[in-house]
Amino acid sequence: MISGGLGLRSAASAGLLVDTNLLVLFAVGTVNRNRIETFKRTRQYTKADYDLLVRVLTNFYPLYTVAHVLAEVSNLTDLPGRERLQARNVLKETISALHEAEMPSARAAEDRLYEDLGLVDAAIGAVARTHNCAVLTDDLDLYLRLSHDNVSVFNFTHVRARAWGI
Repeated sequence: MISGGLGLRSAASAGLLVDTNLLVLFAVGTVNRNRIETFKRTRQYTKADYDLLVRVLTNFYPLYTVAHVLAEVSNLTDLPGRERLQARNVLKETISALHEAEMPSARAAEDRLYEDLGLVDAAIGAVARTHNCAVLTDDLDLYLRLSHDNVSVFNFTHVRARAWGI
């Protein structure tokens, strides 16, 4: 299946793992679309990017994550005032919809990505290989390394360009 004409092959049995920054975009946009372009962690995105991300996510099952990513998302959704609580609730609901793959830190630290990209990206790579799932990221270094390792990976910048017809 092609995801909304974006050229993303959705293998229903393989699923998709979404990286930290895009899950932050999802949480912030779900809380307040108008906050996306002003919040320090999402200002590089637009409301249209949020809409595109939601479209992509609805075309994959299961959606994977790892505890390392969720911890970062929780820390990076430090919105002001009552929006922080709303973001925590969005994350809580999102967690219940995600398949959290077990990835002990010791195992992630043994992954070939660890030395160059760190623990979170190593955990993402290890889970993608173990579960044969695709990865959606806007991290160029992670994208390039996973591509080099023949892991199915989509760069959100490329997805955005396809959505624009470029």
